[in-house]
Order: sequence, then structure tokens, then C-alpha cells
Amino acid sequence: MVISKISKQKKNSKRYNIYIERQGRDEFAFGVHEDLLVRYELRKGMDLSEAKMAEIKEQDAMYKYYTLSINYLSYRMRAKSEIVKYLEKKEATDEEIAFVIERLERENLVDDLAFSEAYVRTKMNTSSNGPNRIRQELYQKHISEAMVEQALKYYTQEKEIEKLVKLIEKKLTATRKKSFQEQINQLKQSLLQKGFSYESIEIALESIDPGVNEEEEMQALTYQGEKAWRRYARKHEGYELSQKVKASLYQKGFQSDLINQFIEEKEMEEE
Repeated sequence: MVISKISKQKKNSKRYNIYIERQGRDEFAFGVHEDLLVRYELRKGMDLSEAKMAEIKEQDAMYKYYTLSINYLSYRMRAKSEIVKYLEKKEATDEEIAFVIERLERENLVDDLAFSEAYVRTKMNTSSNGPNRIRQELYQKHISEAMVEQALKYYTQEKEIEKLVKLIEKKLTATRKKSFQEQINQLKQSLLQKGFSYESIEIALESIDPGVNEEEEMQALTYQGEKAWRRYARKHEGYELSQKVKASLYQKGFQSDLINQFIEEKEMEEE
């Protein structure tokens, strides 16, 4: 086979179309990246064996996946595992993936440590997640433990507590229909699930020192007490009803003196 024509592709200036002569006409044979055009010294009039053409096509496939990866990286930084997963979806072979990853790493376009550090800084500044949640997210991206711990040095305990204080102040003013203690318990559980450490949560709570507002606590108790009274009054009455409501309010974290005050007022209403 003889190369009869080489033309630059209209939609991609770094790619060329290679034509071979067949029955006196130029017939498209394959497309090739400009790097391969130079490496294989492709030119008009050059003889090309089937084996050599197959080799060039195989090499060009690697360049195609490299170009796809560059485009994939143009939107944001990626972990190496994300690039591998992306190329697998594009049906790249293990050899092609290895070629692309090696070149991207050589060109410093893929760097798991740099990615991890940027990921931690972004999540720390734009999300309500604590360092433990971020640690798990990085593990899911197959980042090594050493790199994860190195990146998490940016998320210091001081910054963790600062974020916690803001979250706690916001959450504690969100509802007045629960006891102060129940709000605190639920808040702790929520913050632990978000990836904050128990130690930092306790320090943040101490620094805020949110005291019980008795008026607001009584409003919340009255709301919960009325609900409990209506529920238990369907099957109970008198002393048994009062005890059921008391137990329910104790479980919700209300103080005994406020519970007794509410029960006394309800019993007077019932007389």
C-alpha cells in the first residue's frame, strides 16, 4: 500500500487523514495524531505494510484516549482512579490506560497528592462536612492513606472547631419544639455523621456555652407535652396518664421541675 494523500482534519488541527491509492483513487485508510505523523515519518508516496498500519492505528488509539482525558481534566482536577474509570467506560484497554496515565503523570496533569490537597481545601470551604467524612470520600477515590493524611493537614482542628461553632449556632436556633438536651444530643449525632470528631464537637459546644432558656424550654415542653397528653389520653386517664406523659417528656430530655409544672397545670385543667 502506498500513501497517496495526507490532509489535516477540519475539526482537529492536530489530527491528519491518511489515504492510500486503490484502483487509481485516493481511499481513506485511517486518522492519525500529528505526533505519530512525525514519529513514523508518514509522507506521500511512502510504502505502508498491513503490520505497520495496524501498529500506527494501535498507537493512535492511545493518543485518542489521551485527548479524551485532557478534555475530561479541563473541567476540574481528577484523581488517577477517576481517569482510569472514565477510560474504562470509553472501552480503552489496560495497555491504553497505562499509556495515558503514565503520560498524564509525566506532564503533571494527574497528581493524586495535589488533587487531594485541593479537594480538602474546597470541601472545607464550601461544604458542611468534617475531616472524617472527607477522609472517607478520598479513600473512595482510591487515594493512598499517606496522601489523605498529608492533605488533611490543611483541615486543622482550629478550622474544624470554627466551622462547628457556626453550624451549632445555626442549628440551635432552627427549632424551639424540642428540649434543649434533645437538640444537643441530635446535633452531636448529626455532626458526627458529617465527619466531625467528638472531641472537636465538645470543644465547640463549650466555647459557645449555649445555656438553657427556660422560657423557650417551657414552650417546647408545652408543645411536646400536649402532643403526648392527647396521644396517651386515648387509652389512659388520671395518675396513669400523668405518669405516661412524664416518662415521655423525660425521654425527650426535659428537666423534671418543668415537667412537674406542666403536669400540675394539666391535672388542674382536667379537674
